[in-house]
Amino acid sequence: MSTHSSAAFEVRLHHSGGNGAPLVLVHGFGADRRTFTANQPALSAVADVWSLDLPGHGASPWAEGPAPSAAAFADAIRRALDAAGVDRVDMVGHSLGGAVSGVFAARYPGRIRSLTVLAASGLGRPVPRVFVETLPTLTDVEATEHLLQRLFVRKSLANRRLALYMLDELEKPGRRAALSRIASEMKAISAEADAAFHKVAEAGLPRLVIWGAGDAVNPLDEDRLAAVGGERCVIPDVGHLPHVEAAVAVNRRLPDFLAGLSA
Repeated sequence: MSTHSSAAFEVRLHHSGGNGAPLVLVHGFGADRRTFTANQPALSAVADVWSLDLPGHGASPWAEGPAPSAAAFADAIRRALDAAGVDRVDMVGHSLGGAVSGVFAARYPGRIRSLTVLAASGLGRPVPRVFVETLPTLTDVEATEHLLQRLFVRKSLANRRLALYMLDELEKPGRRAALSRIASEMKAISAEADAAFHKVAEAGLPRLVIWGAGDAVNPLDEDRLAAVGGERCVIPDVGHLPHVEAAVAVNRRLPDFLAGLSA
């Protein structure tokens, strides 16, 4: 089924620049491109860094018509890269962004040089979707802090400032409805990603999986990780946001992986 262009999903790209091959950063559910702020200086030393906001997040609009899926979001990323004149990329995706990145790699193998996923949806153990279903409904600062604390081992990282930022984002027009719609499709998105990761593994794409051993939102699944293969980096005493909670470790491991890739 074709989607009319006016109803298609759209992602807004942001170009930070740097030295190396193009690298695209894809954030997780309820976040935006700024989730990678602590990683960009280290990555720009080895890559030409691009980041984006997924549909219904950050600066990217929401399309009411089509059903949200990892494939639809991956197609939106491809269109944005086409428009920017960016061809073959390394891709780094976190959580929902990891699922979308895996599906992008499976759908467009000629457009991707390597895949790095952090706590990717579709690779973890199935858990109740309480986080993604609750987040769009939040209105109270304390409740928001409490929910965000699930993301971290060091609970102090989910402070009042972060909670207020999240509530401010949720008040943007259409944001709650968009996130609720994505949350309702998260099980299907994870299944899309699961199939895509196997396809990517069979193709032998260079790949790195990064996970926090203390992830309570999307717990590590050893069997799934073994099936996907590639390189892995499991960081102890870290939760669902390893690039935030263990930025120093990620900022060593990820540039090393990228620097080791053949042109």
